[in-house]
Amino acid sequence: MYDRLGDAISRRPWRVVFGWAILLAALLYWAPAPQRVAKDGVFTFLPEGSPSLQAERLFREAFPNAAGDQQDPLGSNVVIVIRREDQRGGLTDADRHFVNEVLTPLLDQIRLTTPAGRDLTPGMTFEKSLPAEERRVRAIWTAEHDRTGPLLNSVDGHSTLVVMELNGEFLNYGNALVISRIEHLLASRDLQEQIPPGLDLAISGSATVGRDMLNAEQKSASSTDHWTKALVIILLLLIYRAPIVAMIPLLTVGVAVASAVRLLSLMASWEWIGFFAGMQVYVLVVAYGAGVDYCLFLIARFREQLSHGATYEDAVSHAVKHVGVALTASAGASICGILMMMFAEFGKFRQAGFAISFGLFVVLLCALTLTPAMLRLVAKWAFWPDVRREHISAGEGWIPSPGLLESLQETRWFDHAWRWIARLLEARPLAVFLTSMLVMLPFAIAGAVFHDHLSYGLLTDLPQQDASVVGARAIQRHFPAGVTGVATVLLKHEGFGRPAPPEGAEGEPREGSESVPRTVLMRHQERIASEITENLQPQFEEIGLMDLRSQRHPLGLMKNAQDYFRAMPRTRQGARRLIAHKSYASDSGPHAGTVIRLDLVFDEDPFSRDSIAHLSLAEEAVRKAIPPEYAGAELYTLGPTAGIRDLKSTTDRDQVRIAVLVVAAVYLVLLLLLRQPAVCLYLIISVVFSYLVTIGVAHMVFYLKDPANFAGLDWKVPIFTFTLLIALGEDYNILLMARVMEEQRKHGLIPGVLIALQRTGGIISSCGIIMAGTFCSLMTGSMAGMVQLGFAVAFGVLLDTFVVRPVLVPAYLLLLYSDRFGRFGRWLGKPRSLPEPSALEHALAEAADDETPTTPE
Repeated sequence: MYDRLGDAISRRPWRVVFGWAILLAALLYWAPAPQRVAKDGVFTFLPEGSPSLQAERLFREAFPNAAGDQQDPLGSNVVIVIRREDQRGGLTDADRHFVNEVLTPLLDQIRLTTPAGRDLTPGMTFEKSLPAEERRVRAIWTAEHDRTGPLLNSVDGHSTLVVMELNGEFLNYGNALVISRIEHLLASRDLQEQIPPGLDLAISGSATVGRDMLNAEQKSASSTDHWTKALVIILLLLIYRAPIVAMIPLLTVGVAVASAVRLLSLMASWEWIGFFAGMQVYVLVVAYGAGVDYCLFLIARFREQLSHGATYEDAVSHAVKHVGVALTASAGASICGILMMMFAEFGKFRQAGFAISFGLFVVLLCALTLTPAMLRLVAKWAFWPDVRREHISAGEGWIPSPGLLESLQETRWFDHAWRWIARLLEARPLAVFLTSMLVMLPFAIAGAVFHDHLSYGLLTDLPQQDASVVGARAIQRHFPAGVTGVATVLLKHEGFGRPAPPEGAEGEPREGSESVPRTVLMRHQERIASEITENLQPQFEEIGLMDLRSQRHPLGLMKNAQDYFRAMPRTRQGARRLIAHKSYASDSGPHAGTVIRLDLVFDEDPFSRDSIAHLSLAEEAVRKAIPPEYAGAELYTLGPTAGIRDLKSTTDRDQVRIAVLVVAAVYLVLLLLLRQPAVCLYLIISVVFSYLVTIGVAHMVFYLKDPANFAGLDWKVPIFTFTLLIALGEDYNILLMARVMEEQRKHGLIPGVLIALQRTGGIISSCGIIMAGTFCSLMTGSMAGMVQLGFAVAFGVLLDTFVVRPVLVPAYLLLLYSDRFGRFGRWLGKPRSLPEPSALEHALAEAADDETPTTPE
């Protein structure tokens, strides 16, 4: 097949180039841009049966009108933090006058006139008041509001909050316009002149965090794209010292990535697949790393054929024929491994598994067709400034001017380096093996210990100078850290809607809350809430609770809230009780009278790792605090911490499932290609070991970078690092082992290993450097998770390229073939006889040949 493909491309290269150009142009015209089909969020990708999502559905059904009475716990908001640090007494009367008479009216004007939108551009006007359904801001809550006022004043009196509740999820591009308008207002000269001296204003809230995350993702994607291309160009120019041939891999992979991303967008618009925001970054980096490697193998074989006097047409045909099988096998191993992510429960992992695999497939097609077509078209100009004429004979000895690798080879640097490693391994394989293992073992242990020490925080992933982070820190100085992410507990029991009859009355409790007078039902559910609160209060410190809001105490248990409520006239207290009943007990719909709500405010960041444990303790305490007659009540929890807990449990299960499936898939591919079960198992184990070393090193590096604020590696890092290192790292082991087996048939078991190590050193190492370089581009972004992932994968690839493949694998083989394992050698992979080579094995060995082309004499 590949010989026919090579012949067709070499005869009609223009058709191939035009074909890809037409396909790309059509996709750019017809396929939607990625941002139009991308889905935002994190928790929305959890499995449908996740407890937090079940809680959200129950809340919507039990409290359909809750958002009209108070802040919606499922909505998003922008929070303006007003604080004074320069006086002991805190906020002054002038400060409160500014908030109520100056700031709030201006914010209300923004509420009335701002629709959903992404950008605030010069010249935009907002004079017309919009219908309620078109406004992005649903409501504004201040300390003057009698329903939530005390909750927005800090206990120390130094800070107050203004909350603008939005009609949209927190990770929604439509929030950006209103947030920009608020920031523009706070920074305006007119407002600054009216701010009392010493009063500080900051902005935060879930919608602001979401806006900053989306901006950071876009900046990271753009930075990664630019730096990936720049790094690839620099590396290729260093390798070839020829600008035209250096641009060919860049053009090939650029066309492939653009086509793959647009095809994925098109499939997402047809609802064939999912497409999460930021997915194209993963496709881009993996495709560039692997795709440039594929192009290097083709160009190397094309160049070798030219050095032997072949015509351009023959050189292209020969390159495709002899490298195509190896590239397909290599890409196939990677695709099979990464595709296993599609078995994950978490939606982003499933979508990434398909998208990255699809990107690799498109890159492979492009490398096997577009690269040789462009080589054929540029012909003698490929290695410019060295230009050769057509039909030069082998005897004339034309060889292109050497690039960096060839220069090093001409000075025998590579030969000496690999020969020295081979001699060292031959003389002391056990010492080299044990020394390498002992050096890496502490990091592997650290990787195993801290493997689950992960960060799930949104704020920790953002640059610390972002507005939302600065504002959140300001809030946490004066309010409990948990106020930014209250945990809402829903208790469901049929008995909640069936008050017991008065003492001495006859009959059973009446069925259904509809037949119960509202005042009776309200007092009954107040009593339940009061009993739960009394039972919980002694445990507040143990479970990390700062406050609890319920139907009995809708403003919470803080002293300022209690004083505010007691100071109300009795008539207002009665009205407040009725509002609290509607807010904290379901009174209509399918769950009327059967659901009671509690709001828990913790003393720590709701996104911290410890918050998960405290939430579980609090849930258990709430279960025990329920009156005995309602034992067995169903408990549901929603809020950031509940979502984080579901995210952790889901990704923990996915980590195990994907690890097993990726290892199994790659092992089967190795077994199919190499036909040595025990050796294939060792290759897998060696890469898994290098993965643990990588995680250990990454954890230590980022801890040492910022010990005070390091909360752990981002939760996405381990699973993506493992999948990519196993799937991509085994490519190099496949090429090495194929060469080992070929050389062993010529020279024997031990010499074959040493010769193969020297022959494959240069090409595999250069490919590893390029792969690592492309992942380093992730470190140029602003999101901590991307920086950590870029470092981890780049380090892992380099570790695999320069330690595992050239040291651990050959050392193990030398120990095995020299009978150091005694009678266990046969079980550990020592063959009784080498099998006959297959065509695939021969092609793999040829692809990994790193012999320097020489001029025939």
